[in-house]
Amino acid sequence: MIRHVFLWKLTEDADPAYVLDLLNQLPENIPGCRSWTIGKHQGEEGLSGGVWQYGLVADYDSMTDLEAYSNHPFHIDVVNRLLPFFKERAVCDFELPQMGAGR
Repeated sequence: MIRHVFLWKLTEDADPAYVLDLLNQLPENIPGCRSWTIGKHQGEEGLSGGVWQYGLVADYDSMTDLEAYSNHPFHIDVVNRLLPFFKERAVCDFELPQMGAGR
């Protein structure tokens, strides 16, 4: 399984509700997503340094499924519509370890 993590900070003039609404349309319009969690950062900055305002975590069965999602025309359209509202953004995709017996 592949975990897709997307973090972002919004520009001052961005409407957070609009951004979240558009992002939340992705899993219902693009097949292949196993799980989808999105939210706003809670709490203050800690000893770990600066924080991202928002985060999204989605799981896919394979890198092929994640690539199909990333290259889907609906995803590309949403990204192009949202890019002007992102001040900063980061992504990390990694393979989840398989859970063995007793874990």
